[in-house]
Parts: sequence; structure tokens; C-alpha cells
Amino acid sequence: MKSAIDRIDKHTNSFKMPVQHHKFRKRDFTMAEDPIQQLIDYFSQLTLQELNKQFGDKGGPLHKLFTRQFKIHYNNYENMLRDPIAKRHGVNSLFVMALDDVMCEVRASFNELKETVISIYRAMLQDFFKAEVAALEQSVNPWEAFVEWARKGNEANYNDEHFQVVEVDQEEGCFGFDIQKCLYFDILREAGKPELGPILCDYENILADVIESWIGFTRHETIASGDKRCTFRYCKQ
Repeated sequence: MKSAIDRIDKHTNSFKMPVQHHKFRKRDFTMAEDPIQQLIDYFSQLTLQELNKQFGDKGGPLHKLFTRQFKIHYNNYENMLRDPIAKRHGVNSLFVMALDDVMCEVRASFNELKETVISIYRAMLQDFFKAEVAALEQSVNPWEAFVEWARKGNEANYNDEHFQVVEVDQEEGCFGFDIQKCLYFDILREAGKPELGPILCDYENILADVIESWIGFTRHETIASGDKRCTFRYCKQ
């Protein structure tokens, strides 16, 4: 539902894909005091780890390329990051573009790029989602707890001009909402990279995999694939 970063800081509020309170894990590096720079540093650290895992000794030089390209993209599209919320969300798109530049350097395929992006998001969010979902499952009514969790996250992170989230009527046992705008895709389209949009859409599957034993997730329309909205639907199994 929301985005990844939405997720990081958004979790400090609550849920994009649906989601919520996330605090940065302690790492072996010093983080800046500015929340946006913290997020950028976190992406950078996880990207370095992933590049080292995939490319060994070449990971360091490739990470330097990533850092350079991220700064270039940030400078080029800073005009679209007009407020702290836009910056927090927009970092996702800049991250994917910079990583695309790196993977092009090693002549990786589109699928290899997508797998690398999702691997980094999984390292960022999977344990957090597991902990959150485990807590929800201990509630008196886990389904109602999930819906409330999702609503709070959407209100904190997507109920704004950049995404325009709208809850939709659903049958009993289902929860749904539409995203009517997508800043992630707007930035990628402006950069001439709309084909990267669906990669960010796949980020939602990290949460979907965690809840699949008791909640089903479907999304048949996405702005990145040419539709007018992104349709998020959750139904208890």
C-alpha cells in the first residue's frame, strides 16, 4: 500500500502499502540527525550490503557509483520534493533510479534489477512486518486490529496531495482503498523511467507474504501500469 519509505518513516507514524511505526535499527554507521538524511543513509547502507553480497570486491566501487547517481537524481528532481512528506516518499524513486544506473553498469537484466531492489526492501522491512503482524495476531480480534493498523498508516502517510488515498466500500471481512495519485511514479515518469514504476509496486508483496496465511491481498490496477488508480484489497481468509 504504501511505499517503502513510506514505510520507514511512515512506520514511525504507522502504514503505504498498509503500514506503521518503524524505527531505524542500529547499524555500524553513524546516522545524521535529519530524518530524510537518515533514510538516505539507511538505503545507502543496505545497498552497500547487497552489492557486496552480489559482486564481492566490486561492491565498493559500485556503491560509489550508486551514491553519485543518487545525488545527481536528487538534484535533478528536488523541485518535485516540495515538502518533508514528498521528500520522504520521493527517496524511493531516487533509490530505484540510482540502483538502475548501477545495474546497467554491470549489464544486469530488468528482472535482476527488480530482485535486487526487493531484496533491499526486504532487508529493510520484513522483520518489522513480521513483528507488527505477530502483535496483531495476539489481539482479541486480529482482523479488526489489522484494519485499524492499516487505516492509521494510510492517514499518516497517504492521505495527502501526493497519493490521495480513498477508502472504498467492501463486503464484510474485506478492507480496501484506492491510491489516486502516485508521487513515486510521477518522479519516474518525469525522469523518463516509467518502466521502473512496477518495481516499486512489488514492494507491497513483502507485507502480503507475511500475512498470506490469514489475509489475502490483491491489487488488479496500478497507476504504474497505466490505470487511473492503485486498488488495494485485503480479505481475511
